[in-house]
Amino acid sequence: MVKKMGSAVIVLFVILACRISKPAPTAVPPTPTSIQEVSTPEALPTASPTRLPALPATATTEPFTPTPVSVKATLTPVPLRTPTLAPASVSTSLPPLSVDLSQPYAADVTLTGWSPQAYAGEVIPLPVSIAEIANTHVLDGLATAQRSFLTQNGFTVIHSQEAQFGDIRVETARRTGQPYYLTTDAAFHALHLLFDDLLKALEKEQLRQTMVDITQATLAEVQTYLPAVKGTPLEAETMQAVAYLSVALKLFNPDAAIDPAVADLVTQQVSQVMDAGGKAYSVIFPDFEDDYGAYKPVGHYAGDPELEAYFRGMTWYGRVHFLLSGEAPSRLPLIITLALRRAQVDGISAAELWTSLYETLNFMIGPSDDLGPLEYAALMNTVYGTAPTIQDLADEARWQEFRSRSDQLPAPQINSLFVASTVDLAPEKGWRFMGQRFTLDGLIFQNLIYDRVKERADGTRREFPSGLDVMAAFGSAPAMATLTDLGAASFPNYTDQMAKMQQAVQAQPEQQWLGRFYDTWLYAFFPVLQAKDAFFPAYMQTSAWGYKDLNAALGSWAELKHDTILYTKSPEMAGGGGPPMSSPAPSYVEPNPQAFYRMAYMAKILSCGLQERYIPGPCQDVSYITSGATLEDFIYGMTGLAGRFQALGDIAVKELADQPLTDEENALISACLGMTECMNTNTGYVQPQGEMPKPPVIAAVSGAGDRVLEVGVGYVDRIYVVVPLEGKWQVAQGGVFSYYEFTQPRDQRLTDDEWRTRLAGPDAPDLPAWADNFVLSGGASKAWLAFRIGDIYYITEAGDMLNLRDQPSTSGTVLMQLKPDDFVEITEGPVQAGGHTWWKIKVYDWSSDTAPTGWAVENQDWYARSYLP
Repeated sequence: MVKKMGSAVIVLFVILACRISKPAPTAVPPTPTSIQEVSTPEALPTASPTRLPALPATATTEPFTPTPVSVKATLTPVPLRTPTLAPASVSTSLPPLSVDLSQPYAADVTLTGWSPQAYAGEVIPLPVSIAEIANTHVLDGLATAQRSFLTQNGFTVIHSQEAQFGDIRVETARRTGQPYYLTTDAAFHALHLLFDDLLKALEKEQLRQTMVDITQATLAEVQTYLPAVKGTPLEAETMQAVAYLSVALKLFNPDAAIDPAVADLVTQQVSQVMDAGGKAYSVIFPDFEDDYGAYKPVGHYAGDPELEAYFRGMTWYGRVHFLLSGEAPSRLPLIITLALRRAQVDGISAAELWTSLYETLNFMIGPSDDLGPLEYAALMNTVYGTAPTIQDLADEARWQEFRSRSDQLPAPQINSLFVASTVDLAPEKGWRFMGQRFTLDGLIFQNLIYDRVKERADGTRREFPSGLDVMAAFGSAPAMATLTDLGAASFPNYTDQMAKMQQAVQAQPEQQWLGRFYDTWLYAFFPVLQAKDAFFPAYMQTSAWGYKDLNAALGSWAELKHDTILYTKSPEMAGGGGPPMSSPAPSYVEPNPQAFYRMAYMAKILSCGLQERYIPGPCQDVSYITSGATLEDFIYGMTGLAGRFQALGDIAVKELADQPLTDEENALISACLGMTECMNTNTGYVQPQGEMPKPPVIAAVSGAGDRVLEVGVGYVDRIYVVVPLEGKWQVAQGGVFSYYEFTQPRDQRLTDDEWRTRLAGPDAPDLPAWADNFVLSGGASKAWLAFRIGDIYYITEAGDMLNLRDQPSTSGTVLMQLKPDDFVEITEGPVQAGGHTWWKIKVYDWSSDTAPTGWAVENQDWYARSYLP
């Protein structure tokens, strides 16, 4: 029945117009410039090139023809970009961090600004007097220490580990009529849910088939070169290119046919990938050491055969590295780059499809941190001309010229190999077909571990970074204090390196933060981590709230790393209609306008950027939630979520200015948040399209030796905050992240399901020690039914034969006795008499034109609130 439902269908997406000019593109290098090292670079051992063992030549002059695999152009072609090659230079100063914004989103989207004013809302001084709180019954389940903490700080958090953020929303604002507190945590989580769904749809509907098409077309082109190179020095390398691309094709499409000349070796290499062990040398490239644990599908890829295949294929393309250093580097990258530019997919250049896909990932995540076809094509144009042939690549003089001019190419800034030193990554210049992406948080990690951070006198090395490093670099004082307590500053030059990272982060101009979806997500952490001052309520100015904000940013960052695990580079340490309903209860938004405005901006540019790429016409605002689950549905769902975040930011501004909220704004706070929640829960009018994703997710973000650092979120903890509502001080309840980080063996990376099993078992990790600053152990939530004039209730089985009297007294005349499922509306009260609390109620009687009214006793067990979730 509608009255007994436990989730939501009020779809109140407020889409606000966003129309100003976008920032002008900035001409910058295609990859970020490296940062200054703390100490003088030491001499590096010459890195071993990716050596190519001999492979048998083909038995005939006819190239092998693989079984066709549906070759369809699925992306809008974009011409191959030719980057400008900067001359080599050695910088001794710290330049600003810079990323490629030459192709930002095309739609006009603006970030709403907020100019803080002195807090004008009702002041609730600290410590809070419990006696002045109107709804103290909701605190009945808390431990003494938790109640004391709330008194001192104006809020407290219990480690309740509840199933969903939305469950707390429904229980408070809907089922019991208590105030709901919409946290930035809940908003970030809604963004993660929709982005994860959108990315899965994009990968399944577009990216996977595109990569199959590109791979098959490029492989077929390389195979046509075999007769021309037979008996030449290029023969072995061309056969290696066939093997390399065949492995990728087999990973993307396990049913693909493979050239018999390389089939045995390809089968062995694919088995090595599928086994997903730890560090090992490649079957095909025996001088290349890889982390095969990285090929284990995790995140949203695990359990879906199509996405698992896509994950492995993209990981192969993103990890196998062909170095330019050493005595005998391979020309395999030149062969494949040439083939990519010459290959056709349904009459469209494979290079155009590759570039279109690259540009999509560049917009969503960031540029590749490694050289690839884009950079090699530009240098090949200079050395070999604009129309080279396979025979031209055999020219030794021009090959040596290509190598000598490679110093013009940028070096990677994030090490994903197992090198002896990261002080100078220039010798590690090399080529990957679709390199993993540069991200600012990855750069921060790389520069705060060994050997950028030196070892202690006792030989101890800082092998693993922490999510705290990212937040400290972003300016979080609690993060920096915790790192100091944990001993990070005891590593020589850690403090200097952190200062450089903070300087680099602050030097980023706003237009660079606003150009890519991943960067805008990071940018939204700044107002969360910012120390709160007199512009905010007193409870937000406490040191305890600073740790709550740190936890919110870390929880959202862990979800971001989970969603983008395939694409971001993981640093390595060097060396390794119906019945009547009640309105939602008056509720409260966490008053942090800039955080919500930045979430609105990131959701809008993601939607507009993908509409630009996949949906003809201008960017559209969509104010409704579709019932489908296609890429187009999710893209439009992002515009709805953007409008919701924008409206929540506006509500937060009104709260800080002590301006009253409209009924619509109040309802908006406690409505289902985002397309994923609204479509995957039972709303009464719309049946759920699926099961709500469980909050715990996890991702490996860094490695050292035989272990990786895992960061993740668990189930939802509950926050209690004292806020001014309805002219009273009331406790509002909401949800916050629970954040974890720990190391795990490389070959035992956790999937989300394995992480959830770990959380439920005896070896569940503890929350980090710094969480004690705002999460207290013990206690439990207490559901307490609020009685409020205008609310609708129905009588429970326990309330059968409840007397309705003509006055608020047990001596009053009984007008009627109420039955289970009778609906009543409170019209007056409360009145205290005879040791009872009395309310005047109107009884809904559909068989009569008049509604009986009278007085009834309040009791938690006799009534249930009628609500639309």
